[in-house]
Amino acid sequence: MAADRPQTPARYSRVQIALHWGIAALFAFNYIVSDGMGRALRNFSQTGINDSLTAKLHIIGGISLLGLMVLRLVFRALHGAPPHASSGYPLMDRAAIWGHRALYALLLLLPMAGLAAWFGGLKAAGEAHEVLVNLTALLIAGHIAAALYHQFILKDHLLDRMRPK
Repeated sequence: MAADRPQTPARYSRVQIALHWGIAALFAFNYIVSDGMGRALRNFSQTGINDSLTAKLHIIGGISLLGLMVLRLVFRALHGAPPHASSGYPLMDRAAIWGHRALYALLLLLPMAGLAAWFGGLKAAGEAHEVLVNLTALLIAGHIAAALYHQFILKDHLLDRMRPK
């Protein structure tokens, strides 16, 4: 069985790096163009017509984000990923592992909830989508803070793993 597992690389591949930054860019884009989505959803629910460019861009961005997340997980399963960097503090190391897992889960659930709200007309999914956006933004802020902590306090060159060679 161990022969079936991908080996643990020392750094992320170019594909993984591109997926990471593509997902980050799509999340940021959708966060910026989310204004007015509630109004657009109510209009779409009542008329079946989406005449909002912002809503169209937001939906395309969300579907793209979901697709890239699936690709990222498949690529990770096939090719592995570098081990989590240790901070020297076991509690912080566990938080990093669970933070990554939560971020991956949220970046899958977030667009699925949005799609269920938009195309399924599920009000609860729309409300969940709003909560998930805030949780995801909070985890991303923590992710950035942890990366900067590693780079500038621990000086372990963690960010080098996310740069192409």
